[in-house]
Amino acid sequence: MKILKNNKDDTLINKIDEASFRALFNQYWKRLVAFCQYHINDDEVAMDIVQDIFCSIWKRKDNLHIETNIEHYLFRAARMKITDHYREKFKKENHSKCLSESFCESINNTEETILYKDLDHFVDGLVSRLPCRCKQVYTLSRNSGLSIPEIAKQLVLSEKTVEAHLTKALRFLKTYLIKQPNEK
Repeated sequence: MKILKNNKDDTLINKIDEASFRALFNQYWKRLVAFCQYHINDDEVAMDIVQDIFCSIWKRKDNLHIETNIEHYLFRAARMKITDHYREKFKKENHSKCLSESFCESINNTEETILYKDLDHFVDGLVSRLPCRCKQVYTLSRNSGLSIPEIAKQLVLSEKTVEAHLTKALRFLKTYLIKQPNEK
């Protein structure tokens, strides 16, 4: 590695060979690992970051020109790698959190769907036990969404009679839906 010094006492690197690379590595690797460990609190990740920095320098050795102090260059590279590490860590955690939430949401949706179908089936069984006219009024009201005047017109009944049938059906359903599981 050719090392030139300019007037500001900054070290410039024009070319890296094996011997100069080893010297650079031996001089800075421990300090870089300590710097990364301090900021990341994970020894393995810190050593991986330093290894990545030196691998990158070695791969670009033939056309790498460092025009600042080598120490500043290495520690700036470490800071950038640490920032990248936290950015990736945040993305993974955020992605995991989203997956976990959507998984829990889908489980809840499945449970809710099953409970809804069970309840709907139970209510249908109760409705089938209603007297004929009462069942017709309830079905037109709840399943078809018709109003009391529309039901009265369709079944040729008075509105008061439709209200009475609907009240009777709802009272019957309420009685059986509110009962405790142990009661019959």
